[in-house]
Amino acid sequence: MQTPLVSIIVPTYNRAHLIGETLDSIIAQTYKNWECVVVDDGSTDKTSEILTDYCKKDTRFQYHHRPKDRLPGGNAARNYGYEKSKGGYL
Repeated sequence: MQTPLVSIIVPTYNRAHLIGETLDSIIAQTYKNWECVVVDDGSTDKTSEILTDYCKKDTRFQYHHRPKDRLPGGNAARNYGYEKSKGGYL
């Protein structure tokens, strides 16, 4: 029996100094059938560089930018992440 896919949605904005700790915590989980959808809400720091590295190391990570036609903010970023997710559980 296959374990269900769990989608983890992480909105972010200028959190380059914290996002690595968050993503490392996700990697450390004992449940392994997950995807992590990170949605950037317009960061101007090095968030993009960090996420690009994580996506190269682990294909379970996805990195998206909130589309310009969406309102800014965490709620819109989470909703967009939900649209991009494929898991049976969030």
